[in-house]
Amino acid sequence: MIRRGRRIRNHNYWLLSICMFLFFPFLFFGQDTGVSSEPDSILPTFNEYIEDHKKQLNIKFEVSNDINEFSVEDGGTDLTLRPNLNLRYAFVFSYKFLSVRLGLRPNTSKEDQENKGESDTYRFRIQLLFDNWSHLLQYDYDRGFYLDNTSALLKGSEPVRIQFPYMTTNVFFGTSVYKWNENYSIRAIESQTEIQTKSAGSFVLGVLYNVYKLVGLDRILYPGEEIEQRDPFNEYYGASLAATGGYYYTFVMNQNWFLNGFALPSAGIDMHQTKTTAGEQQKTRHGQDFFTSLDYGAGIGYNGKKFFFGGKIKNRWTNEKFNKDKINIQPQKYTFSVYFGYRFRAPKTVSAPVDMIEDKVPILKDDKN
Repeated sequence: MIRRGRRIRNHNYWLLSICMFLFFPFLFFGQDTGVSSEPDSILPTFNEYIEDHKKQLNIKFEVSNDINEFSVEDGGTDLTLRPNLNLRYAFVFSYKFLSVRLGLRPNTSKEDQENKGESDTYRFRIQLLFDNWSHLLQYDYDRGFYLDNTSALLKGSEPVRIQFPYMTTNVFFGTSVYKWNENYSIRAIESQTEIQTKSAGSFVLGVLYNVYKLVGLDRILYPGEEIEQRDPFNEYYGASLAATGGYYYTFVMNQNWFLNGFALPSAGIDMHQTKTTAGEQQKTRHGQDFFTSLDYGAGIGYNGKKFFFGGKIKNRWTNEKFNKDKINIQPQKYTFSVYFGYRFRAPKTVSAPVDMIEDKVPILKDDKN
């Protein structure tokens, strides 16, 4: 399992390196050498509310503390589990309808590894952004967790934590949202391939879905001791589906500066399976629970002709959990992110494959261009 996690992390670096190799030779030399037949800005406005920059390549560097956390009731004890990761770094490449996020795994200090263990993490995210629809697909892999509330079990144990070095989670998450107001731009907030030039808001309606697996709780490491086998232990599997609806609003100042906010309540069903192993005996339980959640947040930034930057904070409240064997995939938490980006003339290495996809799948083509 350790080797598998390292291969995934190295694969993440390889993906990023390949993108850098393909994109960056053209970014600084392609502006005046005819790399692309597309001018810098095509049809600068849809209307007086939105300025279009989808045919430029947007590259954004992003820093966030959006780390997967889990709250699990195991053996009568509430466990708050986190990987040994404080911040995430990523490059986001956006062109036309496609936005791809490639993450970087920051190194942790030797002291932090000794206190909280080693973690392998991998995140890959794709967004498909159209005039009215916004789709997000995300896959998260994490291996190696520590018990954030160790002091509740071992008094005075900080900063050394109880560790679950082989705990592994796989989470596939997706959203599809439809906006009603054609004068409101989700692209201006998500991919910055458009600019909201006048204040506007929109009601949205959509669905959220989630497939998850949590295994590897069979071994535990107490401070100053060797890894022990746990008996009994649980494994968790499940899928959830929820309906969501809410409101987005962007307040524009001087055409390029903006404030935005959103609130999205949701309600759905979680269908789950818990496998309990005790010695040579195994027992599997199935169940389903209804849950509600609320996502809300706000952001501020600058979206200019070439440069754009900003930051946002958000929070998620949910009562999503099992009735008997409680597990909360994303407990209530505040997260933040900051970003800085620049628009380039799209090189052929980017425009050609995307244009080919549009030709093969005409429904992806933007009618306004």
